[in-house]
Amino acid sequence: MNNLIEKTLSDFTVNGKKIPVKFLRYNGNEETYITYMETDAESTLHGDDELLNYIEYYDFDIYTKGNYKPIIKALKGLLASVGFMWEPDRSSADMYEDDTKYYHKTLCFSIERSENG
Repeated sequence: MNNLIEKTLSDFTVNGKKIPVKFLRYNGNEETYITYMETDAESTLHGDDELLNYIEYYDFDIYTKGNYKPIIKALKGLLASVGFMWEPDRSSADMYEDDTKYYHKTLCFSIERSENG
């Protein structure tokens, strides 16, 4: 669980509707929700044989029975405001799940971190 993500998205609202954002799994009853998880990390800077900086990658899975385009726009803007960068090459195509009747879109974001804080 990432504290920056939890704090930033704790009251995530789109068009006046609060959208739950949960780590890995959502167990509530809302028809629109987002789950997220860390998918990868890679080192970017070493010095004196120690890791100094690295990049973390996160997937955000949007599930809804309606239009998710406004959610995508709001999520991109809010995460960019705290230092995340959208990774379009790692994000998914548009999906529809026949078994659940949910539209599903995965967006990947990255953020650079420092090992020293």
